[in-house]
Amino acid sequence: MNQLDHIIIAAPNLVQAVESFADTTGCKPMQGGAHAGLGTKNALLSFGGTSYLEIIAPDPAQSLDGTFGAALADFNGLQLLHWAIRSNDLGTVAARATQIGFNAGPIRDTSRIQPDGTRLAWRLMGLRGHELGGLVPFYIDWLDCPHPADTAPVVGPLIQCSVSVLEGPLHELIGTTSGVDFKTGPPNLTFSFESTKGDIEYASNSPGGFLL
Repeated sequence: MNQLDHIIIAAPNLVQAVESFADTTGCKPMQGGAHAGLGTKNALLSFGGTSYLEIIAPDPAQSLDGTFGAALADFNGLQLLHWAIRSNDLGTVAARATQIGFNAGPIRDTSRIQPDGTRLAWRLMGLRGHELGGLVPFYIDWLDCPHPADTAPVVGPLIQCSVSVLEGPLHELIGTTSGVDFKTGPPNLTFSFESTKGDIEYASNSPGGFLL
């Protein structure tokens, strides 16, 4: 069964984002590592179950020319960006998505180097052929990697992850995803979680997402 894997918020500066998030929530994100060639690095927090939060930002140690990190450098503070579904059968997801009108992107072998030097590797697949940006999830297969929900600091339980789009093929593809409240209505992505400093919510009518 497909299930919510993680939610991504983006910032122009990871150090500042981590400090701001810690001040707001009482929990300091764990450094995740750099995405070589993408111009980005991340920090991670767990919701204490099977899903987690990723903060992604430019990596100043890499050349940012033409990378996704260069685009994030223009962001204004922390912004809701995208969300991901966990699946161990990306090929079947791709075939189903194609049947109902999406263009499945290539299945990408992806990795990052953790601060201790170890390398994590997994697979990603995006969906194209739409104009919904980060409202449409991408898919991730963690292969044999330890999952960040099990290794990152726990900020607090996820209260909700809600996705709303107008009627269309996305409902057929992801309408039964575990951990996601999927609705028919004006475009919106909202998630909220508990923290030691109170409930926190992020929302966007047009999250940009990344093209995979």
